[in-house]
Amino acid sequence: MLEISLPKKLKKTLEKEASDASINLAAHIVKKLERITSPAEYINKKKLKAGLPILVDFVSKLPGVSIIASEVTRDAYWWIKFDIDSSHPLVWRVIQELSFVFNSIALSDPLPTVFKPSSPPPYLNGGPEEFLSWVVESTYNYIDPTWIKEAIENVLPNPIDDITQWDV
Repeated sequence: MLEISLPKKLKKTLEKEASDASINLAAHIVKKLERITSPAEYINKKKLKAGLPILVDFVSKLPGVSIIASEVTRDAYWWIKFDIDSSHPLVWRVIQELSFVFNSIALSDPLPTVFKPSSPPPYLNGGPEEFLSWVVESTYNYIDPTWIKEAIENVLPNPIDDITQWDV
């Protein structure tokens, strides 16, 4: 049995959550950890490093997208940062599709990803044409980027680099 000391505020919060759920504190903590911890057979950083370029290549084929950077972090999360050409005729359609697939493809079982804008302070730099970029990142560690690519490719217009497929 593992014993840990929790900071006072965190312990109080977890105790309240456990009480509201009518379970004991240990069971509540285990339940929370099970939801965010990958099974041991999926803990493979080499797979993440091999899979990220596959997802990056897929995202780079979207209309108006140019990749800035991507990384697998030390703690086995990953992210992709890219620009979407604000003058591209499909800019808002691409943003809408990416928002759907990465943030809410299935409300009952969403992908462990988030798609969001990223910008340095506008008052120090300039407008969105030059300084607004976009990020997709995993929200759980050890999530295989290849699996994410496979999950979204059947939902996005196909083939993704054919702009005629992006018409509503």
